[in-house]
Amino acid sequence: MLNCMRTSSGRRLLSYVRSGSLLIIAATFLLSLSQSACLFKKSKPKKVTPPSEARIAILPFNVPAGNQDLRWTAMAGPILMEKVVERSRDLKVTPLWESMPTAIESSGVTRTFTQETSTAAATWLSVDWAAIGEFSTTKTGLRMMVDFMPAKTGSVPFRFAKSGKIDELGARLPEAISQFSYYLAIRPLMPAQKKLPTMTSVRKWAEAVDREYGWFVDAEPGKAQAIVTELANTDMKLARFLFNPSLYPGLNAK
Repeated sequence: MLNCMRTSSGRRLLSYVRSGSLLIIAATFLLSLSQSACLFKKSKPKKVTPPSEARIAILPFNVPAGNQDLRWTAMAGPILMEKVVERSRDLKVTPLWESMPTAIESSGVTRTFTQETSTAAATWLSVDWAAIGEFSTTKTGLRMMVDFMPAKTGSVPFRFAKSGKIDELGARLPEAISQFSYYLAIRPLMPAQKKLPTMTSVRKWAEAVDREYGWFVDAEPGKAQAIVTELANTDMKLARFLFNPSLYPGLNAK
C-alpha cells in the first residue's frame, strides 16, 4: 500500500515537473519571440535625410603683387573650379558675373582678398561660403592655397594647399572640392565625364574675363562678343557662368 502511494505520488510529482517544464519552455519561447520583435523594430532602417545644399561664390585668386606673368591665373582658378563644381549635386555656385561687382568692391585697389574681406563678400552675396585661392612662387614652382570661408560666424574655414607646376595645381582642384564636400558632409562629386582642362589651356578665357570686369586692366564690358560666341559653341554652361547674359543675349538661347 505504501509502495502504491509512493508510486502514485511520484507519478503526480513527475507530472507536475513535466507540466512546469512545459510552462517554462513555453514562457521562454514567448520571451524569445518578444525580444526578436523588439530587435526587428530597432533594426528598422531610419529615413535618410537629404543633404542640405551649400551656396558658394568663387572669387578671383590672389597672385603675387607685381607678377605680370601670373595675373591671368587670378581668373583661371575660378574657371577650373566652376568646371569641377558642375559635378556636385549639393554645391550651388553663384555666376561669376554676379560676384564680380562685389569682388571688386571688397578686394579694393590691391585686388587681394583676406579672410575678413572674403567673409564679407560671402555675406553681401547671400551665400554660405566664399572660395578664394592664392598662388605664390616657390623655388621649384608654385604653391596654391584654396580657402573656403564661411559667411556665418562660428563656422570653421577649410583650407587646401599643394605645391607644383601650374598645370599640376589645376589638376588638384577636384581634390580640393572633394575634400570640402566631405568636410560639409554632402554627397561626393559625380564621376567626371570629360577630362578637366589644364590651367594654361583656359588662359584665353581668363584674360577675356579680366578685360570684361577690369580686374587688372581697364574694364571693357560687353566687348568680348567673339570670345563669348566661341566659348558658347563649346561650353555654354561655362559661358553663362563667366559672362552677363544681359550684355550677351546669345547666352539666353536654349
